[in-house]
Amino acid sequence: MEMKENKRTGKQRLGLLAGLVIVAALAVILTYGGASSAVSRTRETVEEDCELIQTLRYARCGHEVVRRVKADKEYKGCTLQQMQQAYAEWEITSFSPAQIEMSRSLSLYCPDHLVVLPDGAGVLGVYENKYGDGYALRTQLDIPLADLPESLRETVHLGLGFSTAEEIESWLETLES
Repeated sequence: MEMKENKRTGKQRLGLLAGLVIVAALAVILTYGGASSAVSRTRETVEEDCELIQTLRYARCGHEVVRRVKADKEYKGCTLQQMQQAYAEWEITSFSPAQIEMSRSLSLYCPDHLVVLPDGAGVLGVYENKYGDGYALRTQLDIPLADLPESLRETVHLGLGFSTAEEIESWLETLES
């Protein structure tokens, strides 16, 4: 009688162990999508008319801009790895054949601001961020950086952001007084 109970207990333990192994395997498959799913994701390629959702974060003002553009036709058929190489300055956060999400941080003001900063010769100008990733000269101010009070030079050298042209005019008037 005791032998039958041991056999039953052994079978119960074996059944319990098998059940735990199955539950663990299911958890791995659900968490990671299974090996075949991971392999198929690495084989996914960009479709024609794939949408790029680009999030630009601007360190100077703290703003964020999201732009949606179509991927250039040259990227059709590219894998995630190829897109990561093509967009090396970006972090790709989501990839599917029809849509790619990416983000990037820039040490600039966003397009909502006008920026006073010196050009290569040290002359101040008003710049705007027209395309999201760099400044373009809007107006030359003909004020040398060296003419500013010492306390302002470093700040202006890095770029001083304003919301409107009127704010810049007001700031320039305070410099003159």
